[in-house]
Amino acid sequence: MSDARSSDVETLRDALRRTATFIYDHIAALVGVSIVWSLASIPLLTVGPATVGAYAAIDSLRDSGRLDYDRVRAVVRSGFVHAVLLSGIPLAFGTVGAAYAVRYVTTGDAFAAGLAVVAAYATVYAILVLMPAFVAMSRGDPPRAALRQGWQWTAAHPTLSLTAGLLTLLVFAGTALLTVAFALFFPALAFSFHLELFSPPRARATGTDTTCTAVI
Repeated sequence: MSDARSSDVETLRDALRRTATFIYDHIAALVGVSIVWSLASIPLLTVGPATVGAYAAIDSLRDSGRLDYDRVRAVVRSGFVHAVLLSGIPLAFGTVGAAYAVRYVTTGDAFAAGLAVVAAYATVYAILVLMPAFVAMSRGDPPRAALRQGWQWTAAHPTLSLTAGLLTLLVFAGTALLTVAFALFFPALAFSFHLELFSPPRARATGTDTTCTAVI
């Protein structure tokens, strides 16, 4: 158990170090990806496809140092419907949990409180599974295989998965407090970290592409 925990700590440390280096090398292009993701996510229905597309764009930077728009379009086109459906899972659980939480507050129903807790747990777990699953989809993996990978990764590394989720939440909250910073930096920081954590290390690309037109 201690060896596994030590391995997870080292994995997290390496991912954070690579993320910092990657963001420093590609900050201009990453800000462009962030802006496009923010615009594409305004209709909540498209958050899933926008996220898969952003992962694909950032992963192309990891591969070659430049944004591969053709790759991004192909990934989004092939996985659009599945990404919409999958992103609806935590939204559905969250909605149910909120409804039961409101019922508990207004009526004091203990059973509603229990269901609210279960729904909250399911929401968090679904989000944790979808992070590595969407990364896999951004690499062109079929949705079913990607979802299986996400579940297996989360089951094999529960502590590391939860830590990744908490770090993502901190980045979300920190950038949201600064309003404009959310659109500029949240995807750049969070999604770069996810790719470094859930993907094997790659040789660092030296070229940069500081232009970013629509990637979705």
